[in-house]
Amino acid sequence: MIKRLALLCLCASPAAAEELFTPPAGCTPKLTIQTRSCLVEHIYTCAADAPGDQWRAVLNAEGPFFISRIDAEAQWMESFEVLAGVTTQLRPPAEDPASLSELLDTGIDSFDFVQITGGRVVRVVGFDRLTGEDVVIDGEPLLGTQFSVRYEDLQGVYLKVEGTEYVSVKHRRFIGGLGTRTIPREVGGDVVEERNYTPVEFIYPGEEGFFAMTPKYDCETTLAAYRDRS
Repeated sequence: MIKRLALLCLCASPAAAEELFTPPAGCTPKLTIQTRSCLVEHIYTCAADAPGDQWRAVLNAEGPFFISRIDAEAQWMESFEVLAGVTTQLRPPAEDPASLSELLDTGIDSFDFVQITGGRVVRVVGFDRLTGEDVVIDGEPLLGTQFSVRYEDLQGVYLKVEGTEYVSVKHRRFIGGLGTRTIPREVGGDVVEERNYTPVEFIYPGEEGFFAMTPKYDCETTLAAYRDRS
C-alpha cells in the first residue's frame, strides 16, 4: 500500500486540476487540517486496511513530503519520506505498544517499540500525558497532551523530541502542537530546533479547502527562514 501511495503523491502537483490531493483508489478522504509552519494535512482511510487504520499525508508549499499510517490505538505503524524515498516500519511485537485507550483511561501512556528504516534498527521510547489543558480550535474539541520521546540506535541516543500536542477523541488520533527536537552532540553543543504544528482549521467534506494542496498559514515566514539559511 505505501509504495502505491508514494507513487501517487509524487505524481500529484499543486498545478493539478482544482489543486486537490487525491488518495489511492479504495481510499476515502476524511479530514483536512491546516496548521502553522506552512503545512496542510489530509486524513483518509482505505478499505484494504484493518478497521481503525488511518493515513495522513503532509504537504508543504512544494507538495506532499510525508505519509504515515496509524492503527485504531493511534499506534504508529509505518511512514514514508516522499522526497528521500525512505520507508520506516514498526517491527512487531512492540515491547510496550502505544495505546490511545490507555491514555484516555488513565491520563498517561508509555511506549517502547522498534522501527526499521532500511537496515537501521531504532528503538523509540517515550510517553504521552493528558495535561487537562483542553481547547477548542475552529470548533474542534481537543485534549491537551505533553509528550517526550527518544530515538536510539547501536551508538546511543541520537534524537530527543518533546513538547505539547492535542488528541482528537472524535478522530482517535494525535494532532500537532509545539515541539523541540534535540540532537545530542559531544562537541559543539546540542542542536536544538523549535517547531510549531498547531492546527488552525479543520475542514470536512463539502467545505471549501477540503483536500486542497496548498498550505495557508505562516508560509511567508517559513519561506523567509529558508532563504536566511540558504
